[in-house]
Amino acid sequence: MKFLHTKKFRYGSVSVALTVVIIAAVILFNAIFTALSEKFVWYLDMTSEEMYTLSDEAKELLDQVFYVVDENGKRVSPRKYTDAQTGEEKNIEVTIIFCTPKDQMEANTTQRYVLYTVLEMAQEYENIKIKYVDYLTNPSAVSQYKESSGQSIGPYSVIVTSGTESRVYTLSALFTTDSSTETIVGYNGEQRLVSAINAVTQVEIPVACYTTGHGEVDTLITSTNGSPLLTLLYETGFDVQPIDLSKEDIPEDCTLIVIFDPQSDFLEKNAVNDVSELDKLTSFMDKDHSIMTFFDYETPKLPNLEAFLNEWGVEIARHTDEQTKQVSNFLIKDQEHSTKPNGLTPQATYVEAGLGASLTRQLRQAKIPKTVLFPYTGAINSTYELTYDDESNYYYGAYSHNGIMRESFDVFTSSADAVAVAGEQELDAKAPFRYMTVTREAHSDPYTGKSTFSYLLACASTDFTSAGALDSGYGNHTVLTRACHELGAVQLSVSLACKYFADMEINSITSTAANQYTVVLTVVPASIIFIAGVYIMVRRKYA
Repeated sequence: MKFLHTKKFRYGSVSVALTVVIIAAVILFNAIFTALSEKFVWYLDMTSEEMYTLSDEAKELLDQVFYVVDENGKRVSPRKYTDAQTGEEKNIEVTIIFCTPKDQMEANTTQRYVLYTVLEMAQEYENIKIKYVDYLTNPSAVSQYKESSGQSIGPYSVIVTSGTESRVYTLSALFTTDSSTETIVGYNGEQRLVSAINAVTQVEIPVACYTTGHGEVDTLITSTNGSPLLTLLYETGFDVQPIDLSKEDIPEDCTLIVIFDPQSDFLEKNAVNDVSELDKLTSFMDKDHSIMTFFDYETPKLPNLEAFLNEWGVEIARHTDEQTKQVSNFLIKDQEHSTKPNGLTPQATYVEAGLGASLTRQLRQAKIPKTVLFPYTGAINSTYELTYDDESNYYYGAYSHNGIMRESFDVFTSSADAVAVAGEQELDAKAPFRYMTVTREAHSDPYTGKSTFSYLLACASTDFTSAGALDSGYGNHTVLTRACHELGAVQLSVSLACKYFADMEINSITSTAANQYTVVLTVVPASIIFIAGVYIMVRRKYA
């Protein structure tokens, strides 16, 4: 027992106790810091593309979803909705459900991108809640969303839901893949998630129908992952449905019809047919609705449909060979402004006046406007008489007959260097050529005197909506989402840039700052422990 009273024991006990206290303090500090960092999403994003940081553009869009904002973009008050059952006004709430436990997502490099995006959204907006479900052990926990969304669900699914509406994405859908190599090249989670939040929080979900029965589906559904265009419509906020106009009537809640590269003509009522598909389209357009139509240089002659388009100022540009009398569509080449050497992927020229310019305002106001591509494009001729606008120094098409008033505007044209080819022959037709136009028909309310509008958007390239062209590195995606917003009564236009993995070096901070972080996080803690150890050892020796 005398050993317990010796100096050696006393100082040894102090050393042990101090060591235990320091280790316990370090463990406690790490535990507290880890808990706080998880709760308040503390991390330092040093990737060049700020992969783990919610962009300012995404926050601006989410502000518009959850708040009434003023003209300066500042939050005024929470946006509310009326509960259909209770009649009570409530704040909009969104739940994002992961079908994988949180710890597994943090351990997975790919899933971590999505997790951190959602964590920051939930930190920034109290309206966003997060839920984790282990799909492998409890698939029934999310089965209701499979039924409501019509989408398959698996362990890598992300579900965005609000009220009775939901959107389901696979993990791969939140990334951008190079179509030629099938490798992941960027993270596109912000675009997908913000689009989904916008879609599920709309008061009324508009319906977009795409026509079938004329060979459209063969060209519209181009891959095992489905059509990029239909995916865009779905993400923008539409309930997307097929429609065969020869057998079905257009739904009352449909606001947009897409006619995509038909290979056979639409029906007109005659001695053989008792149904007119074009009469249905005409009645549809009398109700302040819209049509998007896509064709290209290989679209066959469709007399009935083209007669309808002619009434809206749109004519497919064609050339008739004087000798053979063969009719060919224009194919536009632009060697000087093409992303490929053959000149068949021309970059479009923005039109900066008129109604068409409103669809591209977001792109044109950027410091460096994105390139908009029209691969393998034909051309559009206007069937309207051109009218000159002195104020904007711009020509537009105008039509007025029997109380019908329509105006046609260019959205994109070719450059002055483009040429038109028909077959193997280069034509004398002069550039610029029209790539995309929009026609507006005004309807005047006899009681209020206010005007409402129907729109027809015509695009001369079906490849304008290909997966490569709709990549967020180009402006095609923004153009179409903006058109859905303006023409299809969608609440909000969402088009956010993909974050590419091209440069993953830590270069968002200077080398000096990086060295300072290294010193602080490694040398300083080690030095403190070393000094404490030396002090204890000296005290023990000379005590």
